[in-house]
Formats: sequence, structure tokens, C-alpha cells
Amino acid sequence: MLASDFGGILPWTKYTSAVALTFACLIALLARSLSVGCPGEIRLQPQAFALTGLLLVLLAAATLQTVPLTSRLVAWLSPASYSASVNWAGRILPVDLSQSLTISIAPFDSRHAIANLSIAVLVSFVAVLVFHHRGRTTWLLSAIALGACSVALIGLGRKLFPQFHLWSFRSGGEGAPFGTFLNRNNAALAINLGIASALGLIVYRGSALSHQGDAGESAERTGRKTFGSLWLRDGVLLTALVSLCVTLVGLIGCGSRGGLLSMLVAGTATVVLTRGNRVRLAGVVAAIAVVVLTVVVLLRTGTIGTETLREDTFQQIGSTVTRGSDRLSTDTRLSHWPDGFRTAIEHFPGGSGLASYGYAYLPWQQTSPWRHCLHADNLWLEMFVELGLAGLLLTALAAVLMVLCLRRLYASTDPLDQGIGISGCYLCVVIAVSQTFDFGLILPANLLAVVMLLSVVVARASTVVLAASGRENATPGTSGQPKLKLLPQDAWWRSPRFLQERVFQIACAAGLLVIAVFAINRLRFDNLVDFAVRTADAEFQYHRTDQPWLDRFAAETRTLAGQHPHPDLLDVLTRIDFQRGRLLELTLMNAGRIPQTQQAALYAATSRGRRRLGWRAADPVLSKHVTDAGVPVSPMPVSPPLRSPDSPYALALQSAEASLRQRPLAMPPRIDQVYLEFIHRSPERTKAAIRQSAALFPNTPELQLRFGALAANHGDYETAVQAWRRAATLDDHMIPRVLGRSRRFPDFPVEELVTSPRDSIPH
Repeated sequence: MLASDFGGILPWTKYTSAVALTFACLIALLARSLSVGCPGEIRLQPQAFALTGLLLVLLAAATLQTVPLTSRLVAWLSPASYSASVNWAGRILPVDLSQSLTISIAPFDSRHAIANLSIAVLVSFVAVLVFHHRGRTTWLLSAIALGACSVALIGLGRKLFPQFHLWSFRSGGEGAPFGTFLNRNNAALAINLGIASALGLIVYRGSALSHQGDAGESAERTGRKTFGSLWLRDGVLLTALVSLCVTLVGLIGCGSRGGLLSMLVAGTATVVLTRGNRVRLAGVVAAIAVVVLTVVVLLRTGTIGTETLREDTFQQIGSTVTRGSDRLSTDTRLSHWPDGFRTAIEHFPGGSGLASYGYAYLPWQQTSPWRHCLHADNLWLEMFVELGLAGLLLTALAAVLMVLCLRRLYASTDPLDQGIGISGCYLCVVIAVSQTFDFGLILPANLLAVVMLLSVVVARASTVVLAASGRENATPGTSGQPKLKLLPQDAWWRSPRFLQERVFQIACAAGLLVIAVFAINRLRFDNLVDFAVRTADAEFQYHRTDQPWLDRFAAETRTLAGQHPHPDLLDVLTRIDFQRGRLLELTLMNAGRIPQTQQAALYAATSRGRRRLGWRAADPVLSKHVTDAGVPVSPMPVSPPLRSPDSPYALALQSAEASLRQRPLAMPPRIDQVYLEFIHRSPERTKAAIRQSAALFPNTPELQLRFGALAANHGDYETAVQAWRRAATLDDHMIPRVLGRSRRFPDFPVEELVTSPRDSIPH
């Protein structure tokens, strides 16, 4: 889990982690099939797999969003998804309403998320089979606690020893990277998972050593003993105590306000909700508090390490509680949430599709900041937008399930149940609070750890059953109150239900393994796409005029796109084919036989921004007001070979159109429609593409300036006025730039920038 998110959340890390986890699950299932009659095996009730069932329902709901449905059904289930395909993309590309549509407005992104979720479902199911054993449960909690310690230690090491660059992924920047995570909020959630595990271990071992423990464990029959005689000699307990101290220091040093807030709320809630717990930890808590505070003071004063903790670590926390501070009130995520709720209502009840939030909210912006919000910074709001009614119901069912399970564990007399109950209580509150201000739970490492921990909570709770009545359990000298008992842990394979239960487990495991295989194949293709995209970004600028390299890379990319037409890959293919078309056009012009100065001028005239202007200048109807930022443009008609269906320019247009159909609210394929106007020869399409792009990013001044320039170059001054006036309204510093650009066009109506009351962009 630690390695799966090492240095970033990338397709290749998800792919390799999925392969490793699936292989590990297969080994565990084979071992499980050979474990009949082994000591410690217990009969697992169907309720033990309740969490897996919820995840399967989530998986099914998300998959349904990517299945093509009739346009009428999509319009009823998700009106905004229908609008994205018909009213937005449909104004640029022809849409046949008799064809099927998907609820998801980004189906390839949704299928990628579904593939990752499929692995989590498999892990959840196998975790129930593996970690119901007492010893393996202890090892799971210990492993997660130690993993969180490694994140905390690496993060603190990067802060205290900045000259050590092994884990320095980038120096500073937004998110203040911490540990193996590029964002401190994600790291804080991972550390909180370690705190939950450490608390569970402390309560488990402390309860076992302080009170009459489980009758099946001879080490726990000693009853009450002093702290010094037993607690300091218990390896698991010492590991948990050290882990708790390290993770608490790491969480403070991390500086995540959401992480600290969730820790404080979860700690308080856990103490209040489990105040009747039988283990006395007042002394332990006091000792841990003293150790943690001492270490923090030493780190702050520079006693440990070559440098002190950076000022921003404490300023980030102090600004939240300092009187007169306005950091929270001006937090961009708070101003964005109203748009998120508006988006959820527009997509209700079917949602917009898993992992599509970054596109879904764009048409409904009113209060969002300038930035492109790929996530809502609120996982519950994001689920509401992407899954709609299904997201609300599944969240409510998960909450009810965890409350019921934690109540059972709280009432159990087994020390292990008490420890798991404490861990589960802390974990659930941490998730509820932290994910209101973040989305770190969707990260594979955090998701897998949470899935395993909660699977253990549910499975363990399913083994605790209430007695039928108080009278049956009343014995002389007792109050007659109903007690709890655990399911028998003897030779359960002799039960008549053995075959039924084993067949159920094998069938479910086989089905989940098949799903995991398909998921791995999807992640493999996504990994290849990401590799191609990154290769193009890194090498394209060095091979712009290398015709053999461009042809070879285009052929390889087109082959991959034929197998897996991912929008990102199609966007790269559009760019590569456009460049191939430029070189072909220069060849047809015999550019190699003219002076080098003229060659450079021709090469510049065929650029993405200017080629369409030369085509417009050559058209008698469209040539009016055509300039390049006020500079006259020479006519450049398009020769017939460049318009043939198999020409590079035509192939680039096909890729751009396919990308727009896959992501009807994306900006790159829209701008490609503008650049390729000389191929599709539809000025109305160009006008719609520019206006829609401006409407989708209405709060980004730089983009408004750019869109206005695109429109002004071909004389669409109405669109340019609206975009530039919007840019000046958003940012006062844009006013000189807007006026400077507008004055480059001799006939531009500059006065309308001031007098026009309209600042919105129609789409």
C-alpha cells in the first residue's frame, strides 16, 4: 500500500498494484481452500461480507452509468448528461438522437475508476476470509500502523533535512507535499489510518492484559496486572504505543488542517462513544501526550534535524484559529461547493458518472474560483454529483451498517472486539470529517487500507450474537441481563451448512477474480495511453520537423487508439497529425526550394493558430476582418490533397471529433475544432466552439482573454467583446491587456467593452 502511491497517483502504479494485489488474493484464496480444519478457523456468516456487497452495488451502479442507453432514458435519469451530449456537443457535431447515450459524461474516466474499484471489491472479500483470524487481524493493524509511521517519518525527514532529495518530489508548491504523498491532506488521512490501527491495538492488548480476557488465549488469562510487569513486555502493545506517538507527531508536522480537525473530532467522539470501555487508558494517554508534545517542541526549536519545521506548517494551522483571520472564509473549496450542489441537482437522479466531476460542474458555475476544480474537495458532494440518488443511498446504508457493527463490537466482552470497535469508531469519524474537506479516500493506498479495516470490523461484528432473552442467560447471583456470546470456533466444517458456505465463498471469489482480470486489462491499456501521452509531451517539441518520427509515432498511437480510443490519446493524435499535415503542406509547396527566410514564414503561417486564418483570407465571403492580432493575413487556400479523407489534417479532425464525443464538455477537442476550421469549413462550428469554451470556463481570466483573441482574429467582435469584458471584470489587472489587444484591431468597437452591460458568454 505504501508503494502503490509512491511519488504520485499514476496509471502504471495502479496497474502494477492491481496485478500484485490480485495475485496475492489468488494465493490467499488457494490457501483458504486448503485450511479446512486448521485451528482458529470459524464459520463466517453471510453478514460478514456486507461491506463487499455494498461495494458490489456501487460497482454495478457505476457500471450502469457507462452502458449505452436510449437518449430518452438518459434525459430522464440525468438531464444534464443529456444536455451535455445534445445541447453542448450537439451544437458542434451532429447528434443522432436515435443513437444510444451514456449517463456518464466521461465514460473512459468512469471505467478507469470502476477498474480500480473492482480491485478494492476483491480485496474486501478476501480480507474477510483472511483477517478473521485473531493473529492475522493483529498483523493487519500493526502493518497499517507501521505504514503510517513510514509516511510520517519520510515527511518529517523531508522537512528537517531538505538537502536529502531522495523523496523530494517537488520543492514546496500547492498542497505542501508530505511523505510519499504529493498532498498533505492525503498524507494526513493515511496517518490517521495508522492512528486508528494503533488505538485498536492498544485497547486490545491493554484490555487483555488488564482484565479477564478471552478464554481461548492462555496469555490473556492472567487478569489484572500492573502496567510495568506486563504492558512493557508485550511486543504488540509497544509497537502500537510507538506508532501512535510517531503518527501523532507526523500529523502535527504535516500541517493539514482537515487532518488535525478530523483527528480531534474522532478522538473526542471515540472517547465519548466508548466511555464505558473496560480498559483504563488515562495513564497511557497522558504519557503519549507528554512524549508527543516534547518531540514537537524539539522539532520546532531545531534540536532535532538541520532545520526546524517550516513556518508554513504552523501558520497553516494557526491561521484557522487566529482571530480576524479570513483563510477559511475565503477558502476556494467553500466558494465552489454551491456550484457542486447545483450540478448534483441538474444530474439527479442518475448522476454524471464516476470520476466525471471535473467536467460535470463546468456548465453550472456561478461561485467557483478561477481554477479548474477537478474534484469538489468534498467526497460526499462529489459522490452526490457523480452517483446521484445511488450515491446518497449507498452512503446512508454504509453509515447504518457501520453503526450496527460498532454497537455489536462495543457490547462484546472479547478484548479483540473492543480494540477493533475502537479502531472502527475512530476511523469512521475520521473519514466522515476529513472527506468533507478532501477526497483522499479515492487514492488507492488509502482506499485499500480503509477497505481492509472496515471489512475486518464488519466480519468481526458478524461473529458476535445476542442471546435470545435475558431469562435464558440468568444464573444465580446475576442480574439476569442478557449477555453476549461469540459463535463457536470449533470444528465448523462438520456443520451441515459447510458445503453451502464453501460453495458460496468459492463462487464469489471466482466471480470477483474474473472481474479483476478485466479490470487489470483496462488498467493496462490506461497505462499504455498514459505512457504515449507523456512520451508525446516530452519528445514532440524535439521532433517537430522529424517526419519519420512523427509518422512512426502516429502509426503506433493510431494502433493503440483503435484498441482503446481514450480521449487523451485522441487529443495527442490530433496534435501529431496536425503537425504531419503541416510538413506535408510545406512539401506540396516546394518549400525546400525557397530561401530559408521564406520557409520560416510559411512554417509560421501553417501553425495551429494561423492556418485557419489563411484559409479564411482566401475565401471571398469570409475574408472580411480576418487578421492575426491586427496584422493582415496572406491568403492560403487548401489544396485538394490536404482535404482528402486520408490526409493528416482530415485524420486530425476525425480524432478531435471522436474525443469530443467521448467528453462532450472538454475544452481541448473544442479548440481543435477551431484550429481545424479549414478542414471542416464550418464557421458556425468554430463560433460555437469558441463561445462554449468561454462559457465552460467563465471564471478564468487568462482563458477569457485567449478565447476573445480567437474570435477577434476572424472578426467575431461580439464574442470577443463578451469574453474580454468578462476577463476585465474578473481581474482588474486584465484591463490594460484587454485594451491593448482590442486596439490592435482598427475596426474593433472598443467602446462596447465599457458600455455593454453583458458579461456572460452565451453558448
